[in-house]
Amino acid sequence: MEPELGQFVVSAAGRDKGRYYIITEILNDTTVAVVDGYYRPVSKPKKKNIRHIMMTRVVSNSIREKLLQGIDITNEEVCEALKAIKKARSERAGCSNG
Repeated sequence: MEPELGQFVVSAAGRDKGRYYIITEILNDTTVAVVDGYYRPVSKPKKKNIRHIMMTRVVSNSIREKLLQGIDITNEEVCEALKAIKKARSERAGCSNG
């Protein structure tokens, strides 16, 4: 899976293992810049090797569109998007199929 702007990812390695991020920049074939709006604000993104993240299939369309248009995103927007994805994932994990 190729990384996309606005895509939700989870750190799979390092001190931040298990932390959710949003991709804000694709630096090269193996490295992306990620933010979480709190520990890693938009003004200081973290560089992550794509081998050290687990990519989800979920993309924040509003953040993606802003990034593609060159419009600045805020830490609050990132935090709200991450809260929404975490809530959706926890609700889905709580479902039982029988």
